[in-house]
Amino acid sequence: MGCLLVRAAGSDFELTVGEALSIGYDRHPKEIIELFLTESFTSRVLEPAAAVALLRG
Repeated sequence: MGCLLVRAAGSDFELTVGEALSIGYDRHPKEIIELFLTESFTSRVLEPAAAVALLRG
């Protein structure tokens, strides 16, 4: 398992947020109702050197 370190500055990535926002019912144990929220998005890497994989070794 690992993670990805991404540079936040500049124009190395492009993020497009979709219009598909939805809320839904998950379950309701006892006195609490659990809902979920989803949003569609996609990202595009414009400069591959701006992201580094950190792997546990």
